[in-house]
Amino acid sequence: MLQARLAVKIAVLIVVVLIIGFGASTILTIQREADLVVEQSKMSARRLTATLVASIEGAMLQERPDVTRAAIQELKTSSPVEGLTIFRRSGDEAFTDLSTAMEVNKTAGLSKEVLDNIKKMARPPGETTHDPLFTRALETLKTQEAVEARNGVPYFTLHHPILNQEKCQGCHGTASRVRAVVRVATSMEPVFVTIAMRRVVIRPIGVLAETARRVGAGDFAARAPVTTSDEIGQLGAAFNEMTARLATAYQELAGKNTELATALQNLQESRERLELLEQLKGELSKFVPEAVKRLLEQNPNATELEKKNVEVSVLFLDIAGYTKLSEQLEPKKLNQLVQTYFSSFLEIIQRHHGDINETAGDGLMVIFQAQPTAADHALNATRAAFAIRQRTEQLNEEYGGIFPPVGLHMGINTGNALVGATKIGGSGSQRWTFTATGPTTNVAARFAGSAQAGEIVVGPTTADRIKAQFVLESVGERTFKNVSQPIHVFRVIPPGVYEKIV
Repeated sequence: MLQARLAVKIAVLIVVVLIIGFGASTILTIQREADLVVEQSKMSARRLTATLVASIEGAMLQERPDVTRAAIQELKTSSPVEGLTIFRRSGDEAFTDLSTAMEVNKTAGLSKEVLDNIKKMARPPGETTHDPLFTRALETLKTQEAVEARNGVPYFTLHHPILNQEKCQGCHGTASRVRAVVRVATSMEPVFVTIAMRRVVIRPIGVLAETARRVGAGDFAARAPVTTSDEIGQLGAAFNEMTARLATAYQELAGKNTELATALQNLQESRERLELLEQLKGELSKFVPEAVKRLLEQNPNATELEKKNVEVSVLFLDIAGYTKLSEQLEPKKLNQLVQTYFSSFLEIIQRHHGDINETAGDGLMVIFQAQPTAADHALNATRAAFAIRQRTEQLNEEYGGIFPPVGLHMGINTGNALVGATKIGGSGSQRWTFTATGPTTNVAARFAGSAQAGEIVVGPTTADRIKAQFVLESVGERTFKNVSQPIHVFRVIPPGVYEKIV
């Protein structure tokens, strides 16, 4: 019997110890959490106070007391704190009566507009503080903190001194190190509600947040534990369902990204091929007359390339004494000479709307046709001939000592010719050329052959077209090989030579 009673007492003692130990542990845990929440709340209040003080100081530094009053009234109504008050060094509430404004006006002077605005916002003097925290803030120049109870509600109160900085002393003088003290009071009542709710609500939500972070990091297999059927449990179930759908969407997106990467690679390869084709096009265009390029751009089928009888001016030019030059120079250097000079002529010909039709060793055949926005083709041909003649003289000076001086025979004839494409070769190998054929072309070649080095010889039609722009010297009628009738020809006189003759 005694043993049974002893066993019961021991059992009761053990249960009591367990309960007390568990309770103490629980109370200690709650106390630690409470302390942490309180400290977090205080940190938030400090940050908020610093923000409010910065706003007030910024308003003061505008040197507009009226603007500062308006800003403070706005802060009092819009800031989340329960109490915001600014005290002067004397302990009186600032920005109520006009005493500070009058002091600043006496020291620095305020505009009438500012004073009028302040008078409109004036109100009876506010409260006066004798709080020891206010006094210590003035003395130590540091923020003072305390938790105070008002009507049974705990408040975290801060007294923050606003220092009298050098840039502020123009208005407030130098008599004191502090201009004002800002008091901010924040209710701590929600903190204790938070402590009670943390175990019930916040902790499960914290677990859910951690799961959400795992999902955000790419772990789509993560799931939130669902242990209750209340709203928190329903939230966890909904989150898990969303995560499952998100995992499916992520897999589909990965597939789309793979397809997009493949398409992007194909696009890049196509772009590189296009750039190569454009480069080839640019290189090949050097060998295609401008007239052909314009026709192909207008109609890729190129039906307009068929030969048509149109009026043209044909310029023939060749190098005077080419046979002698070929005997003096080795073939490589002779080719370099021709390439250097004729390459310089290309830009001139294109600028005057001409198309190089043929190159034959030392000669060029250039066709000039009517252009919608250009001058008459006879004028274009003559101007091109003079520019080529001038460029030749420049090149002779530039390459003196490297190449022998070069002179050109040039002839221009105007008339109708068959202009278009000509197919050369049979069915196995074909090549298309764009040229002008007929007597007009042949006679232009004869004119060039009859010209002396540096001369430009033209026929009667060309002369009639250009006589208003150029000085012409009649050479009289001449007969030419394979031409049945004599032709009256003219020599175009360069402007410089004409001026010397006059």
